[in-house]
Amino acid sequence: MYNPEIFASGVYGVLKAHWKLRCETPLAIRNGKSIFYQTGDEKSKKTRGMQVRFAWKQPPPGSGTEHTVAALHYGYQVRDGKLEQMHFVPPSSVRGSLRAWTINHLVRPDYRSKMSPPRKEKEAETEAYLNNLRQALADDDSGYHWIASLFGLALETRLEEENLSNAGRLRIETTPFTNAKAQPISVNGVLEDGLAGPGNARRQMTVRNPLDRITHASKEGGLHHFLEFSRGETFNVCFTVLNPQGSDLGLFSLWRREIDDGMLRLGALSSIGRGRVSITEQSYQLWMNPNIQKLDWLESFETAENLVPGDALADLWTAYQLAPDVLDSFVSYLQEKA
Repeated sequence: MYNPEIFASGVYGVLKAHWKLRCETPLAIRNGKSIFYQTGDEKSKKTRGMQVRFAWKQPPPGSGTEHTVAALHYGYQVRDGKLEQMHFVPPSSVRGSLRAWTINHLVRPDYRSKMSPPRKEKEAETEAYLNNLRQALADDDSGYHWIASLFGLALETRLEEENLSNAGRLRIETTPFTNAKAQPISVNGVLEDGLAGPGNARRQMTVRNPLDRITHASKEGGLHHFLEFSRGETFNVCFTVLNPQGSDLGLFSLWRREIDDGMLRLGALSSIGRGRVSITEQSYQLWMNPNIQKLDWLESFETAENLVPGDALADLWTAYQLAPDVLDSFVSYLQEKA
């Protein structure tokens, strides 16, 4: 079962995995906001969709919803003393995709169907949910201990002596997209005027029109426009795992395999082919306290001197590195009890 005492001896090891991901299909990660666009000649239907200009503002009254475009996720960073907008994939999006895949594939179906948290106001359903969770954590074969251990749990019970909350051992960080030059938005393959929002990634405007299930014609009011990151854009993801286990490396192997096969995708609209990425670069480093008992799976790692110059752990703990092609050998650890 899940061991809540995994930090009883403190932190004795840190695993860091670095992935460079490339978008093999457009990637849509919305931020809940919209931008406004207009065409060169609004009165002419022949030129509609041509000479598009974007503006990061609300559309004027009476312009209609057809002039709004769902925007992409962005944030801010300080560069050369200036605050700049930057497009990036939020760590929560990567974390959510990995967690959902792990639940769907490693948690037993009879437990998986009971793991959707109820609304807070439904007290009876909340208690049933907690009971199901207690049962899953106590069952060695449920598969839920990997979720609780890596991703953590955020649960409150009325029993003070029972603590089901757990911060989790996995932390994910992402870097902004790497285009240094401001990139305009592409519409139907044509770069248009208007550098709306951050320009550190190539973006394209896509129009989606769902079909009516009965008539198989365009659904009324269903036409909407949205931005997505273009194919070929790259970004980096850094994973940090505290007190790593052999099963953690087995999960990285499965995640990598599913990403390469296109079965594990990021962002929205994966059902219509969006969100497929590939791992173009990868590395796995490990720092371990030399005073602890040596773990059996550590034999797969090679000792590495000056692994990351200037790292806070470089002069304190022993540094190791793992060749990416050895990662698959850790899948067998997932068959053991955690």
